[in-house]
Amino acid sequence: MAGVMQVTPMRNTLFGCMDDCGDCVHAACCTPCHLGTVAQRSGAGDCYGTCLVGYVLGCVYPCYAKGILQNALYRVGVNQPIGCFECCCCTPCLQCQVSREVNERQAAAAVAGPTSGQPQVIVVQAPPAQYVAR
Repeated sequence: MAGVMQVTPMRNTLFGCMDDCGDCVHAACCTPCHLGTVAQRSGAGDCYGTCLVGYVLGCVYPCYAKGILQNALYRVGVNQPIGCFECCCCTPCLQCQVSREVNERQAAAAVAGPTSGQPQVIVVQAPPAQYVAR
């Protein structure tokens, strides 16, 4: 029998966006750009690509945003599902909620160090190839 996965909920509330007024204004005035910054900070996507796709999608933007925001939450250790109602009716508020969650969890992980249970990412870059002229 498969084990039951425990849900890790968000610590922030949906309408707590006034806790960070700058983030709130950014999400309200330029929702796709704000989604891009959340994606970039969490590693869930590229800022400019996410923003561009968000602008192009138009009325199906909330569905796209739901996927990006859910991925951002998974990357910081939250597996609480995002509801369709919040995503369709309160997209800027939801984006602010996820943004605050990403910020707080990344700050806590930075303070706790690499032993906090989060996997440590090590980027290794290969040296440039050397060619011998004949």
